[in-house]
Amino acid sequence: MEMGLLWFDDGKSKSLKEKISNAVHHYEQRFGDQPTVCYMHPDSEFEDTDSLKGVSIKTASNVLPNHFWVGIAVDKIHENISARL
Repeated sequence: MEMGLLWFDDGKSKSLKEKISNAVHHYEQRFGDQPTVCYMHPDSEFEDTDSLKGVSIKTASNVLPNHFWVGIAVDKIHENISARL
């Protein structure tokens, strides 16, 4: 991912799935496109590792707890550019 939206949510009453959904929604509102990947801290426990709303969930040690980095994976960017040519 070359560019993304870093979303912070430490709400105790929300599930991890809700937090990621909120991050995805705000990315769509801001950039007008659906993200394809969400990176979160490795200690975050996610019940379902399948895609959430078409978004792959991955962990990265450089993402702080309660932060969610959403964006478009680099391979998807290149696919979109190739399709336009």
